Amino acid sequence: MSKMFQSGTVSDSAPLSGRLIRNLGLTFFEAVITRGLNFFLILLLTRTLGPSDYGKYAFIFVAVSVLSALFDFGMENTAVRFSARDKTRMDSVFGLYLTLKLGILCVVIVTLILAQQCLFFALNKSELMVYLPFLIVGLVGESLFFINDTYCQANQWFQLRATLNIIRFSVSCFFIGMLFFYNALSLQWVLYVYCIPFLFSLLFLGQYIKFISAFWKSDLPKGLITEMAGYQKWMLVYSVANNLLSRLDFVMLGLWVSYAQLGIYNAAVQLCTIIAFLPLVLGKVLLPTLSDLDEGQVFHISEKIIPCTLILVFAALMLIPVSPIAIPFLFGKQYQLSVGIFQILVLAYAASLMSMPFEQALYSLGKPDVLCRSRYWQLAVIVLFNIALIPFWGVYGAAVSNLIGRLLYLLQTRLHYLRQQAACDKTEPQWVVGS
Repeated sequence: MSKMFQSGTVSDSAPLSGRLIRNLGLTFFEAVITRGLNFFLILLLTRTLGPSDYGKYAFIFVAVSVLSALFDFGMENTAVRFSARDKTRMDSVFGLYLTLKLGILCVVIVTLILAQQCLFFALNKSELMVYLPFLIVGLVGESLFFINDTYCQANQWFQLRATLNIIRFSVSCFFIGMLFFYNALSLQWVLYVYCIPFLFSLLFLGQYIKFISAFWKSDLPKGLITEMAGYQKWMLVYSVANNLLSRLDFVMLGLWVSYAQLGIYNAAVQLCTIIAFLPLVLGKVLLPTLSDLDEGQVFHISEKIIPCTLILVFAALMLIPVSPIAIPFLFGKQYQLSVGIFQILVLAYAASLMSMPFEQALYSLGKPDVLCRSRYWQLAVIVLFNIALIPFWGVYGAAVSNLIGRLLYLLQTRLHYLRQQAACDKTEPQWVVGS
């Protein structure tokens, strides 16, 4: 397995612009393929399970996604940023990352087992407690797979990363397709799909041992540990808000609406992945690339990316007029309510896409603190609007709250970006500016 990772190496001697374009192309290709496979799964699940059972499946799916990201505590960004700066200590950095992650997972799993009745009762979803084993297996599998995904990102091995993710999604697609073919596509059988990332992660056991061994054998400098801790402090605070925001609307909806409405809302959200994957693609490539540059170069590259992002935003908005025809055709007439939700969420995800260049630039400049404050303002606004609107507008209230929060975050990241850019211009020597 380690040979497979080594084979994914891309020469750092390639020009920066060439590597950036190549990596963006590979990551975009991966995202298109995996989202296409996922979209095929959604079509099968929505049509076969129906809104109610699909709503239950979606709740478990969201729980796995949110918990695996939430309890990473932003360590992904810290590992990428600091290993990109000193590649000789990369395995040691990832050994520290994995050690912390395994400890956190143990605490979370024990808590879920001991407090399952209280947790499911508080969420008004006691009937889903029987599916806790699937949630735990999915959580462990996603969390471990995330380590390898991040390692590929830090090394800029985007071809290998794309291959691994496409294979994983293809296996999931094959499994669901076989259930559909044999007329066994029920909620109980579908949930076994969460075993796939867990089994997939076992293939990388040798790589995990390598990371941990490198960490315990090495002596990471105290100064580096202190700097990483200072950065991670803000990433931890930031990640809590960021990951809660990823599906806060769905969780809060669950307190007021039925499983059928949850299924209808999630169908619209899943269709929005046509847009939602774009910030993730660009962010995965830009963070390791920009982290290796000085301040002036970061702004230079970012200014070139902003016009391209605007083009993508306008293209995304073109989905709004075709949705009244496309959604009933794809999901069935029982998902007609998803049309209005989708149209609102397209605007929300377009705002997130537009904030991406500013966000990644601030990450790379070591400014997670300003992003942290912006995320908590966004979180507070969405929670307040959800409480005010969901009891009256239901699923539409959640969509509108999502839009307002993302627009606020876009405004704040743009302002922080401009302030950092102005400060950079003031400190840059005049002979550099004029050259």
